[in-house]
Amino acid sequence: MSVDRNQKRIKKIREHILKSGFPSEVEIGTVLRKDGWLVGNQWPYRDKTTGKIRPVDILAMKFGFPQSWLAISLLIECKKRFKGEWVFHTQEKEKEFLPLLGTLFDFLNKIKGTAFSQKITDLTPDEIMASMLSGLHLLDKTIRIGVFSIPPKGKDEFHEAVMQIISAVEGMKNFMKSFIIFPSIVFTGDMFEYYQENGETKIQPINHIQFITFIPESEGMYPCMIDVVTKSYFNEFLRMVNRDFYILSQLIRGKTIS
Repeated sequence: MSVDRNQKRIKKIREHILKSGFPSEVEIGTVLRKDGWLVGNQWPYRDKTTGKIRPVDILAMKFGFPQSWLAISLLIECKKRFKGEWVFHTQEKEKEFLPLLGTLFDFLNKIKGTAFSQKITDLTPDEIMASMLSGLHLLDKTIRIGVFSIPPKGKDEFHEAVMQIISAVEGMKNFMKSFIIFPSIVFTGDMFEYYQENGETKIQPINHIQFITFIPESEGMYPCMIDVVTKSYFNEFLRMVNRDFYILSQLIRGKTIS
């Protein structure tokens, strides 16, 4: 009788876990660990608005070469489809979007909290630096900008994920001063984009967008670009982040990239 009762309890626990986003969180964490990242699941931080302790789904960290100050971090929220697919109005990453970030150096300075641009310009000529920085996925013009999302009926998981990411970035900004932060949302489900082309509405599946939001600060608002990817695309996204890490590491060491 006891064995049967435990089996029933285990079945209920399994059903509860599978309905949640925890399996995706564990799976993404495993991929990161195998790739050499230090990974914390359900990592705690203090919410600046409420003062309460909250967790971010995944905090992953990677450090530079020996004697290098470079460190990067992924702040990841994992979401599972409950109310349908995610749909975004997208546009190409045209010139008008990049000024929203300020200069690239200003953006990196804000999320890192140190004089990032000065450290790099002390090491490499401006034209070499600009060429190398163009390889960052932040500036990749093939990745479309998500201008806004179309909420499904019922719970808006995307808006909830964005609010959680903003809260995590605010709450961990001081703690992560020595890191370049990549805020990210991983969605276990299908994503679609729609846009206008020659007067016709186009709708098609998409695996990766970059969503621009804004984080409040004492002197105003500053932009935050969030990578939104499907879980099936996460390995490719991680390749991009590792490429960024390589580019920035080489810049710091004063080398060019072949």
